[in-house]
Amino acid sequence: MRIITIALLAIPGFFILILTIASFEYFYYPVISFKAENAAEASLEEKYNIDFVIDESTYSKPLGEDFGYYHIIAHPKKNPDLEVAVSVDEDMEPFNDTYLEMHWREELKTRFGLLYEELYGTVEKYSYMVNVSFSEEIKAAYNHNDTYEEILQKEDNGIGNIVFANVLLESPDQMDDQLEKAYKMIQHFKKQNLNYFNIEIVYFNENLRKQLKKKDSKLTYNEFLFKHLDERAIRFYFSYDSEDEESIKELNQLKSPADLEQYLKEIRGN
Repeated sequence: MRIITIALLAIPGFFILILTIASFEYFYYPVISFKAENAAEASLEEKYNIDFVIDESTYSKPLGEDFGYYHIIAHPKKNPDLEVAVSVDEDMEPFNDTYLEMHWREELKTRFGLLYEELYGTVEKYSYMVNVSFSEEIKAAYNHNDTYEEILQKEDNGIGNIVFANVLLESPDQMDDQLEKAYKMIQHFKKQNLNYFNIEIVYFNENLRKQLKKKDSKLTYNEFLFKHLDERAIRFYFSYDSEDEESIKELNQLKSPADLEQYLKEIRGN
């Protein structure tokens, strides 16, 4: 009887112990997140020799994992628009950051912005969005002192570009002109001998141009796209992969803007 009584008393104690451990992990680590933020900031500034500002931090522990980690968002002090993510473990040791990728993406964004403005006359904050990928070998071989342009000249076949563009039509019978611009865009990327590139252009109907408000100019690409989903008229999408024989053939078969008509798709249900 005494053994049974002890066992019954031990059961609640066991659950209390489990709850205490869980509470420790989910309350203690978030409370000391400032230590992770300090570690992230120090790591970034030491690696890249510029000042950073911490924007936010969160702690998470994936189900089934023994350890959690901090996800820190920061930006260079002189460039608030460049968002950098840093991962910090429970020992306050940073083990990964995205500064290089985001830094080189920013340079590609500026580079593509010049092309967009050349093709479409004006460029707004919502006009386009870009992404860039690098092989692991490139990431290991280059650092923050190397520019995207320099890397592109040496390692073009290890780089991929993805671009998204919003274009406001002026009239419904303007697509021949738009295909010519899309063709020039493809030729621009073809000359770079990239590992791959994807181009997506969303054309908005002519009525949207008349309805735009001043505050729309402050929207990002995604914010603008989601706000005006119902005004989308046509989507253009083309992709190229240098490791795919069919993709290479498809690219080389493009001889004129008219050949791009097959990549247009009308957006219905608006």
